[in-house]
Amino acid sequence: MDLQGMDPSMLMAAAAAAGIDPNMGSNEENKPLSIEEEYDLWKTNVPLMYDFVSETELVWPSLTLQWLPQSKGPVSRNTQQMILGTHTSGEEQNYLKIAAITLPDEVVNTTEEQKVKKEEDYGEDEQDDEEEHVQSNIRIVQKFEHKEEVNRARYMPHNSNIIATINGSGLISIFDRDSEENKAIRFLNYHTDNGYGLSFNPNWEGHLLSGSDDHTMALWDITKTEPVQTWETTHNDIVNDCKWNNFNKNIFGSVSEDFTLKINDLRDDKKSTSLTTKSAYNTIAFSKHSQYLFAAAGTDSNIYLYDMRSIQEPLHSMSGHQEAVTNIEFFEHKDGIIMSSGEDRRAIVWDINDIGIEQIVDDAEDATPEVVMIHAGHRSAINDMSINPNIPWLMATCEEENIVQVWKCSSKLPNVGGTPKLNKDLLNKMIAE
Repeated sequence: MDLQGMDPSMLMAAAAAAGIDPNMGSNEENKPLSIEEEYDLWKTNVPLMYDFVSETELVWPSLTLQWLPQSKGPVSRNTQQMILGTHTSGEEQNYLKIAAITLPDEVVNTTEEQKVKKEEDYGEDEQDDEEEHVQSNIRIVQKFEHKEEVNRARYMPHNSNIIATINGSGLISIFDRDSEENKAIRFLNYHTDNGYGLSFNPNWEGHLLSGSDDHTMALWDITKTEPVQTWETTHNDIVNDCKWNNFNKNIFGSVSEDFTLKINDLRDDKKSTSLTTKSAYNTIAFSKHSQYLFAAAGTDSNIYLYDMRSIQEPLHSMSGHQEAVTNIEFFEHKDGIIMSSGEDRRAIVWDINDIGIEQIVDDAEDATPEVVMIHAGHRSAINDMSINPNIPWLMATCEEENIVQVWKCSSKLPNVGGTPKLNKDLLNKMIAE
């Protein structure tokens, strides 16, 4: 958990347990904790904030990460898979990789399943508070040769064996996990510069959107090598991100270094809308529960919520990051939950259902009411993140320094596990005393 989101007494105890002077940062020089000291303090508090944490060091950093949906066939639900890539800076062959992690039963089970099992094992009022936090490392189970670094990789929703990537030259590669070759089955060549925008249309099979530093965007039918449609003047600077609306196959959003956010309509450019922003947005994401809600964020570190029908003013802004935000994603399992990550080494889980709720003074000083938790386990900027589509509250994040972390928010958090069950017998006993 982020240090500023902790109870002061808890922070003091955790610092002492980690061998850190709890008064550090409060002397006359106001010296802050080092990154390593923050990391040690975070590790001390893992049992308080997580049901599960795993950390794996890769040979090369990965700029991209995405959980894969539940595999069909004999693969156990305990084994989850994700997409990774390599960035070798030309020193070795680059690869698109498929990694797997085997999770303990208590991580795979839903919150309700955990509650039932605990009550069966311990009884309602005698549950084990000293849960073992098993660490499972990811392992590479499949890899494909890749031209240059893998900037972004995304699977096709209609067939998760099909994966698209974009590299530092803007070249798009299409891979098929069922192919006997360990190479791309097709290349899509239109962009002339580095690319990070890559999004499969969830409502139109085989249609892929891409954006590049060359200021252009392209729509592809991945069975063909020429783009279906291109946009050369929609933006006049680097396209940082482009994503499809999850309800309308004709609508997508894009953000750029030209300080514009665009909602684009394939059917008619006149139906497209544009917003000029005070700072550049790096990322955009559409809700999986509301056809009009979307979020965008960038260099000013805030998360902005918008209504697609009127984008000129944001519905709300959320502050919590200290540096630029680079990724946003909406939960599929629960409406109103958002995850973000950034250059400040933090990933934040938000609940927009808590916007405007009253807080006690101490809580208000720590964080805004929308913050569910802050994942502070990384020691360098977070490159990418992903919410597992199969297991609620299971996340993965990868950082610049070759580290991938898999973590699950604690079911003891009210937003995660629900309001704790009232122990009436204990309450009556306390009242009687």
